[in-house]
Order: sequence, then C-alpha cells, then structure tokens
Amino acid sequence: MMDFVSAEQIQEWKKEYGEVYEVRSDSEEETSLPVLYFRKPNRQDLSRLFKEIMQDIYKALNNLIFACLLYPSAEVVRKAFDDKPGLVLSVGGELQKAVGANRNFFTREL
Repeated sequence: MMDFVSAEQIQEWKKEYGEVYEVRSDSEEETSLPVLYFRKPNRQDLSRLFKEIMQDIYKALNNLIFACLLYPSAEVVRKAFDDKPGLVLSVGGELQKAVGANRNFFTREL
C-alpha cells in the first residue's frame, strides 16, 4: 500500500475518471480514517444510490463509497467503518455534495 498519493497518481486518475475528490476528516484526533480518494460518482452510481436509499440509507451510502473509492484499499476503509460506523454517513454525504445532491435551494412563489 502507498504511504501517500502522489501528484502523478492523481493525474492518472483524472485522465481515467475525470474528476477526483480527496475526502479527509476535519478532526485532528480522527486517526481511524485515512485520507480518501474517490472518482466522481456517475449517473449509474447515483441511480443505484437513490433506488437503494428507499430501503436502507446506510447500505446505499456504503455501496456508493465503495463503488467510487480509488484509495486506500476497500479493506482499510472497511476496518475504519467497522471501528466507527457513523463514518459511512459522513463520507457518503461528502460524495453526494461533490455531485450536487446535497445542495440547498430555496423556492418562492412569484
């Protein structure tokens, strides 16, 4: 396993997947979750997410995370999620933000 993700690796991912996102904890005490790298979720990923979300939001977000995960390995991330299961909700929420699924809009009658 790499100790870090190089700029060259990120460029390779961008060539292959387009947009790449880095997700990291804003807590300095958070040591169970390393810095994560994801490709941008595509329409197929989002379609599956919204179908699954009606049945089990936790499972739906977990599936989205692992479908888009580039680094580290799924094994490392699963261990972190086993230690702190709530991380699935936080990381999944970040991926949704990346594609605009968590944007707030305001409607007013004109």
